[in-house]
Amino acid sequence: MTPFLPLKDYRILITRGKGQTEGLQTLIEKNGGTPLLVPLLDFTLPDHLGEVKERLNQLNSYDWIVLTSKNGVDFLFELLGTQLDVLPKIAVIGSKTEEALNRYGYEADFIPSEYVAERFVTEFVKLLEPGGRVLLAKGNLARTVIAEAINEKGALCDEIVIYHTILPEKSARELVQLILSRELDIITFTSSSTVNHFIQIIEQYELNTYIEDLIIACIGPICAKTAMKHGLHVSVCPDVYTTEAMVEEVIRYIGKEN
Repeated sequence: MTPFLPLKDYRILITRGKGQTEGLQTLIEKNGGTPLLVPLLDFTLPDHLGEVKERLNQLNSYDWIVLTSKNGVDFLFELLGTQLDVLPKIAVIGSKTEEALNRYGYEADFIPSEYVAERFVTEFVKLLEPGGRVLLAKGNLARTVIAEAINEKGALCDEIVIYHTILPEKSARELVQLILSRELDIITFTSSSTVNHFIQIIEQYELNTYIEDLIIACIGPICAKTAMKHGLHVSVCPDVYTTEAMVEEVIRYIGKEN
């Protein structure tokens, strides 16, 4: 009996960072699709390492540390080295961040019911005492929603940039070639940064007309909002903000179209 392969003959672009593609790639292949990997993100330590390490040496003065991504977890533990006895209570935004934390042997003390910054702060601020101290460890492109909301509630939230997001040089050339040769059917975005870097390339090489008929899938509403702001038509945005849910929604969408 021939297996049901709903993504057969679909060529699907994966734009997320190197080292983060395996799960999405496997899901696409399992459903018969052809994943095309062009990472539009890479991550590096910040230039101001002395300042960052000085702030991390003061971790025991905080009641909470907030981690918003898998990258934040990985870079935090890289920077901490052996200073693991200084961690305060830990709050994370989503399940993937929580899984990354678990791999280092730690449990999250708080995770929101919905994996977006707005829901996070609504629920998290209820745990804070007036004057409580929170350190938000994030990337250089992260939004300021969390820190602003915490400060408004009378607690103190300091922000620290522990990694930088960059566009890999060779990825631009690879993406342009795929688009010009019409080798894509679906584009997946897993963050606003991937969208912004994609648009940067599209506009630089004047490729707007080449992407008009492509199916655009975004992992969640913030990513989708960024895509629509740039004029992209988002066809897929799941209610659950995971790659698994995104692939399921892509399958449902193309099933309705065919």
